[in-house]
Amino acid sequence: MKVKYLEKFYVAGITTRTNNEKELNEETAQIPALWDRYAEENIEGKTFNKAKSMAMYGVYNKYESDVNSDYDYTIAVEVTKPKNAITIEKDKYLVFTKNGEFPEVVIEAWKDVWDYFASEDCEYERAYNYDFEKYAKEDEIEIYISIK
Repeated sequence: MKVKYLEKFYVAGITTRTNNEKELNEETAQIPALWDRYAEENIEGKTFNKAKSMAMYGVYNKYESDVNSDYDYTIAVEVTKPKNAITIEKDKYLVFTKNGEFPEVVIEAWKDVWDYFASEDCEYERAYNYDFEKYAKEDEIEIYISIK
């Protein structure tokens, strides 16, 4: 993991409101169905002003309070204009990178995040601004956690 400072950028896609408790239960999880919908409805193909980046994003924002609260989850691609987009503001992030097969690698990467923030060695505090998964390579995930 490493600390990165990112400049402001925009993403656009489709969103659901959920929480971690729902997502841990197969019957109430909304994120897998959102990914299915994104693919089935060709949302990326209908997205205007796409940036040259081929990366996909899973964006967590609008946290009610903390890790146990409701949040918005958006599947998106980077776009060049803010209209109908989420603005991910300039911020400081702790980045976790993991390689492996999907979807297992996503679960394993989030386990690394939870383990780090639960450990006594944790040096950073989460900001709960914008957190996101970045899928830029076929077998790699980067998870960006906003920190104070």
